[in-house]
Order: sequence, then structure tokens, then C-alpha cells
Amino acid sequence: MSGGEQKPERYYVGVDVGTGSVRAALVDQSGVLLAFADQPIKNWEPQFNHHEQSSEDIWAACCVVTKKVVQGIDLNQIRGLGFDATCSLVVLDKQFHPLPVNQEELERDLLG
Repeated sequence: MSGGEQKPERYYVGVDVGTGSVRAALVDQSGVLLAFADQPIKNWEPQFNHHEQSSEDIWAACCVVTKKVVQGIDLNQIRGLGFDATCSLVVLDKQFHPLPVNQEELERDLLG
């Protein structure tokens, strides 16, 4: 490359799903934070000490924050997308219905 030319920008998106919200960040090839967005996740407590969330709501929040952080950039310059969502694991059966994730019910449903 000659002195006046620059490499095209490269961007990376990180998405983090937490207990109360989904967050996304856009960084450039040097690791500089260029954009950040967060979106709350709905949480229900149908009975004491029993919390529920919707996988559809979580996915919708992932889409919202990702679209916000990439707004205005050339999507062809995105070189990586990473997810961290350890608290939001959803196990689906063959008909794509959610399965319970407690050990006894999971074994019963999977090994049945």
C-alpha cells in the first residue's frame, strides 16, 4: 500500500446476555469501543423464588442491541460476532419446544 492508502476498517460485535438485560458492543480492529447498547429482559416470578424468562424475548433483545450498534456502518466490514449467554441456555426437543433444564425432568424428557 502506498502512504496515502488505508486498510478498510474491520469491526467486531460482542453480545452479552445477562440476567436482566442484553448488551452489545461494536469495536474496531484496534479494540476501540465505537458503540454500545443495552435492552432489558422481561422476568416473571410466578411464585416465590421461581423466576422465568422468555427465550423469544431474549432473542428479540439480542436483535435490538445488535442492530443499534451496527447502525450506519458497512455490514461487509464486520469480521466477527461473539455471543456470551450462559444464563440463557434453551434446550429444545425435536419439535423445537423448550425442555426443562433441571436434571430429573431433562433426563426423563431426553431418555424417556
